[in-house]
Amino acid sequence: MPQPVPAIPQVPAGWSPVVADFSAWVTNPFSFLAQPPVFRAELHAAQALTGGAYNLVNLDTVLEDPYSGWSASTHTWTCPAGCSGTYEATLSGFTANQATTTGQCAAVLALNGIVWQYGSDDWAVSGGDSGTSGSCPVPLVTGDAVQLWLFSSASVSTPGTAGQYPSIELAWISS
Repeated sequence: MPQPVPAIPQVPAGWSPVVADFSAWVTNPFSFLAQPPVFRAELHAAQALTGGAYNLVNLDTVLEDPYSGWSASTHTWTCPAGCSGTYEATLSGFTANQATTTGQCAAVLALNGIVWQYGSDDWAVSGGDSGTSGSCPVPLVTGDAVQLWLFSSASVSTPGTAGQYPSIELAWISS
């Protein structure tokens, strides 16, 4: 007579996890955390932002780009041949002092010129620089292009202060 399935997972007597199990359960799913970035860039100069609009961030400092996918003229990273897969995009964006308004600040990933995903969306406080950061997965095939956009509900600028640079980082997760 068949036995009912246990209500909770059971470990057979005499069995315990081995290194391969931990690799399958923990190491492999989180391997992107140990992967070097395939692209990383920041904006060091202040840039004016139009309020209530998605603003292309004119990244001016490329920190890593081993596969040469960066285009300085379009501020776009294009997935090179042989690099198709799923990537983790980490985004950050800052807006300078919004003076007397409290608004919204969002770091946005654009894929092929269209909003793909908000990495984050936070309230920008009145009277101080405000920032937002987050990450999102993005599937890319050869020729797909990604950009960092920054949404601000007020017309302000990005701060040109170290530690507050808008930035994007792409790490490969899987093919």
